[in-house]
Amino acid sequence: MIELIGFEESDRNEFTELAIQSFVEDKELYGDYPPLIDIEHRSLRFIDQGNTFKILKDGKMIGGTIIFSDNKGHYTLGAIFIHPSYQNQGIGEQVLHLVEDRYPDAKSWYLDTPYLSYRNHHFYEKMGYRKTGEEIPNKDSDFKLFLYEKVM
Repeated sequence: MIELIGFEESDRNEFTELAIQSFVEDKELYGDYPPLIDIEHRSLRFIDQGNTFKILKDGKMIGGTIIFSDNKGHYTLGAIFIHPSYQNQGIGEQVLHLVEDRYPDAKSWYLDTPYLSYRNHHFYEKMGYRKTGEEIPNKDSDFKLFLYEKVM
C-alpha cells in the first residue's frame, strides 16, 4: 500500500538520503544533482518552505515530494522522488493521484523536469500534464528544463 504522510523533523536524514539516491541518474547524466540537493551539506533545499510529504510503501519510506502553493489554487510539484529500487512499479502514478486528491481546490499544477529525462516526460504526459515551455536556469550551460502544466 502506498501512502503520502506528512514530513517530520525526525525524517530529515532518511528523507535526504533517499533524495540523493533517487537522483544519482541525474548526477550521471548532467554532471550534478538537481538544485534541490545541497550535496556538500547533505541537505535538501526548500524542504521547510513547501508542503513536504514522505512516500511510504507498506510503512517503509521510499521517497518524498515537496509541493508549493500560491494560495489561489495553483500548485507546483517542486520535487518528487522515489528510490530507484521502487521505480517502474506504478508508484509514481499512485503518488500523483494521492497528491491531487489531497488538494481538491487545485485549478492547475506546474512542474519542471530536465530536458533529457525522457522517462519523466512520458510519465507526466501520461498523467495529463502538457509541456508549456523550456527554461535555461544557467545561461552559461546547455542544461535546460522542460516546463509542464496540468489544468484540473
